[in-house]
Formats: sequence, structure tokens, C-alpha cells
Amino acid sequence: MRLSIIGPAHPLRGGIAHHVYWLRQQMAARGHAVQVVSFHKLYPTLLFPGTSERDASDLKLDAQAEAILSPLNPVSWSRAARAVERFGPGAVVIQWWQPFFAPMVGTLARRFRRKGLRVIVECHNVLPHEGSPADQLLTRFAFAAVDEFIVHARSDEEGLRQFVGDRPISVSPLPTLEEFKAADQGKRDGRRLLFFGKVRRYKGLDVLLEAMPKVLERVDCELLIVGEFYEDVETYRRIIRKHGIERHIQLVNRYVTNEEVAAYFAQADLLVLPYTSASQSAVAQIAMANDLPIIASRVGGLCDNLTEGKDGLSFRPGDPDDLADKIVSYFTNTYGPVFASHLKARRLAGKACRIAEIIESGGRDSQGNPSLACLHKGADEVG
Repeated sequence: MRLSIIGPAHPLRGGIAHHVYWLRQQMAARGHAVQVVSFHKLYPTLLFPGTSERDASDLKLDAQAEAILSPLNPVSWSRAARAVERFGPGAVVIQWWQPFFAPMVGTLARRFRRKGLRVIVECHNVLPHEGSPADQLLTRFAFAAVDEFIVHARSDEEGLRQFVGDRPISVSPLPTLEEFKAADQGKRDGRRLLFFGKVRRYKGLDVLLEAMPKVLERVDCELLIVGEFYEDVETYRRIIRKHGIERHIQLVNRYVTNEEVAAYFAQADLLVLPYTSASQSAVAQIAMANDLPIIASRVGGLCDNLTEGKDGLSFRPGDPDDLADKIVSYFTNTYGPVFASHLKARRLAGKACRIAEIIESGGRDSQGNPSLACLHKGADEVG
């Protein structure tokens, strides 16, 4: 198969750029010829809340992309389409995460369909966590000419169905990059909590910080917050000061380079995902690849791949009291080594990610029905 992938890639930074790198590597290893078409710029400066779109990591996850696209420049869309047509793929996989890109995605999908190309959209979110009234209209325009979809959570399959009717939707957990696995994953018998990734309101860091005083009344522990703040960091510092828990909080407010990721997961004993809105989480996948247990809120697909009480715990979203109880239970029952052992056994048993197989299968199973990979799999089968 000849395959074109459209999405952000090195030297752009972020989880979707990492995913594009993984997908290119995976498909090439399976014998396919792969082209990656990326962006030379993702967002106008006024719309980007971080410090830079560029990845300054020494460990370069390079998908060998052609940086052609600009989301607000239709001329670049035509250039990208011509590059794809010259390559002559049998299928095009477009990464989707934000309706801001809908005019570009919808225009490209229509052009590729007219050329007889199979168009697949891989949704990292169907709709954004922090949306606008125009999101549904834009999403309908983008998806109207798409043949198949891949999502990463059961909840996203349900949400996507309103836009695409009975077109094929396949569901698969996200993969984990080998580059983010630590050589020494630790015993997980300490008391260090990890919150990892860029900080936005829906990530629920405020919920975790409100839970910490209740945790510290019963167990002594440390919270390591690692990631660039896309919100006002002072909002969170005020919560820390209000509760007088400064000595229990370590805050690393910056984008973490690729080569640093594994070390943070190696030194933690528990990852906390206090999200108030979610589909799936690449951070959760990194944790599981490092045999790091997780406490996650029951939103979206965060808990799809966890077995409650065996390799993770869950709590009511937005409830700091319930979260505090789960953290205390985790530490007082010394679940860390037990949960880590189960995660390791699952990891060694095989990977659940089926994205490459879905692309190869044409969105159909062996009987010719729409593929719903992993959708009906039990929790013990995933991992």
C-alpha cells in the first residue's frame, strides 16, 4: 500500500506530532510506502497559548515530513493536495483534533474523494474540550466527504456517530512510543504523585490540588506537576498557597523535551489524571508502557484500558474528596508494586493498538462489516 498521512510532524511539537511519527514508523515497518505532509505553522500567534510550536528536543522524532500546509492559506492546501496526488497513495489518513482546521480538512477530503482516494480521518478528539458554538457546523463540513474514521475511545465513537451516520468507525487505543519507555521503571513503592502534560482547564489540575490537603492529612506524599501552563499559573499557585502545601508540591512549568519524558515516569509512583473532559490520553499510554499505575476520572475513555482495583483506580470527575480517598487508599494499601506487576504482565502479553491493521483492512472486518476494533473488547483484553 502507498499511504499519505496529513498532520503535524517534527519540527512541530506535541502529542499528535509524536503520533504521526509513530504511525509512519509503524506503517513503513509493515512494508508500506509512506508520505507525511505536515504544516509549516499550525496556529496564528494570537491563538497559540504556549511558548513555541517548535520542538527543541535533542531526541528528534522525525517523520520525514514535507512541511507544506498552513490552515488559513488555501494556496497551501492546493500545494499539499498536488503533493499527495503525485505520490499516488491508495489511502490518505488525516489527523483531526480541532474544528479550527475544518475548512482545510473538508476541502482536502472532497478533492481526494474526486480523485478516487480512500479518505480516513483519525480523531484525537471529535469535538474540542473547550469549544465554541460553531464547532458542530465546522465538524460536519470537515467530515462530509470522509470514507472512514478511527477514534481512540468508545465515547468518541458514540459522539462521532451523530456526524457520520453509518459510515465505518473503528476504535483503537492509542499506541506508546518506545522512545518514552524508561530503562528502569522503579519499584512504585514510594509516595510521589505525577501530573504530566500541558495544563489546560479541562485537565482538572485544580481538582487535584484541592484534593491534596485531604490526602496530606492522612499520608505524607509529594506531587510533581510537569508541563507547560496554557492557563495562568498564578491561579494554581494561589490554590497551593491557600492550603499551605507548598513543601509538598514541585512545579515544572515548561514543555518537556522528548529525551526527558521517560525519566519523569521512572521516578513517579502514581500518575493522576483528574480530567473533567477527555477522550483518551497519550499520557496514560506512556504510564502504562512504564508500568506506572494510574488514578483517573471516569470521563471519556480514560478508564477504558484500566482494570479497577487491579492496575488502576477511578474517581468521580470534579470531586476532590473522592479523588483524595482514592489516593489515600492507593498508598495505605501499598497498591503500587501490585498494580505495577499487573501492568507489566499486560504489557508483555501484547499490545492492544490496532491502528495499522484498521488502515490496512479498509475499515472492514473479515466478513465485510464495518470494523469496530476494540469496541467490544473486555477490559482484560485491552493492554
